Amino acid sequence: MLSIRNLTLRMGQFSLKEISCDFHKRSYSVLLGPTGSGKSTLIKSVLGLYPPQQGRVFLNNQEITRTPPELRGIGYVPQDLALFPHLSVEGNIRFGLRFRNIPPPDADRAVDSLCRLLSIHDLRGRGVRNLSGGEKQKVALARALAPRPGIVLLDEPFSSIDEGARRVLWLELKQIAAELGITVVHITHNLEEAYTLGESISVLIDGTLVQSGSKQEIFERPATESVARYLNYRNIFTGRAEDHQNGSRIDCGHFKILVNKRISPRTQATVCVRQQDLKIVREEYPLRDSLKANVFSGEIVSLLSLPESCVMMFRIEGSPHRYDFELRFPAYIRERHALREGNKIRVAILTPNIIIF
Repeated sequence: MLSIRNLTLRMGQFSLKEISCDFHKRSYSVLLGPTGSGKSTLIKSVLGLYPPQQGRVFLNNQEITRTPPELRGIGYVPQDLALFPHLSVEGNIRFGLRFRNIPPPDADRAVDSLCRLLSIHDLRGRGVRNLSGGEKQKVALARALAPRPGIVLLDEPFSSIDEGARRVLWLELKQIAAELGITVVHITHNLEEAYTLGESISVLIDGTLVQSGSKQEIFERPATESVARYLNYRNIFTGRAEDHQNGSRIDCGHFKILVNKRISPRTQATVCVRQQDLKIVREEYPLRDSLKANVFSGEIVSLLSLPESCVMMFRIEGSPHRYDFELRFPAYIRERHALREGNKIRVAILTPNIIIF
C-alpha cells in the first residue's frame, strides 16, 4: 500500500499542493489529469527523484520520504520507456536484477517467467532499437517487474502506441498485474484508458488533487466543475434557484432545469447534464417518469457520426444561441429515428442523473 500525506512540492512557477491519497495493495489505480497537471512530478516525488518541501510518503506503513530511490523497492516505467539501446531485450530485463544480489538460477527463472507472461520469449536476443512500440512497452514492463517490486508506477506507458494496439495492451496489462498480484499506479490523460484500467481513480488538476474514488463515482458524480469539464461533459449551466414542489428549478436564462435537490431560492447553482443523459423523445412512446420533468422542443443544429456513436447539437426553440445541448448516443439511433440537421424534435433530461455543484 502506498500512502501520500500532505505532500507539497514547488518547482519554479509550478507546485503540488498538499496532496494526500492512498493506493491500496493489489489494486490497479489511475492518476488522471490533463497534460501539465503535475502527474509525473508527483510520481517522481514518490520515487525519490524530487524531494518534497513538506509531506510524507509511506510504503506498507513504512515511511520512505527520505529513503534513496534505489532502496525504495518501487518499479517504474517512464513515459519514454528509457530502454538501453546498447543492450538486448534480455539484457534490459536483467539490468534491474544485477543490483539486487539475486542468484543466477533465480534470475534465469524470473526472466523466463516474464518473457512467457508478456509473450516476448522470441525477442530475447534481439536489440531494442527496431522493436515495435508495443514490444518496447512490454520489455520496459518486464524490466520493471523483474526485481519483483510490490508496486509499479507507469507514466503514460501507451502514449506512443497506436490506437488499435493500445486497446489490446490495456487488457493484457491488467491481466498481468492481476496474475502477479502487484499494486499498479498508472498515469494517463486518456479518459477511455483510465476507465478501462482503473479500479480507483484520482484526478489531479493544476497541482491539486480534486477528487478520488471509484471510476463509477468519478465519471458519474464529478465533485467539481473542473472535473466535469475535464471529463468532456459539455452541458454545464449556471443560474438562480427557484422553489418548486418537487425540488428546485434552476433559471438558466431562456430555459429552466428542474432538479430533485432542494436549494435555497435565489442561490446561484451550477448544473451539469452528461451528453448520454439527454434522450430523444418520440411522440408515439410514453415518457418514463425520470424524463418527464425536463422536456425541451427545438431543432437539430448538427450531427457528427463517430465509429461507435453520434454527437448531436440541439437548439431549444427560441434560443439566442447557436445550440444549447450536446447529446451523445449509439450510432444506430441516427438511422432508426431518421435524424437529420434541421429536424424538429424533443429531448428530455434524465432528471435523477443531473449533477449539481
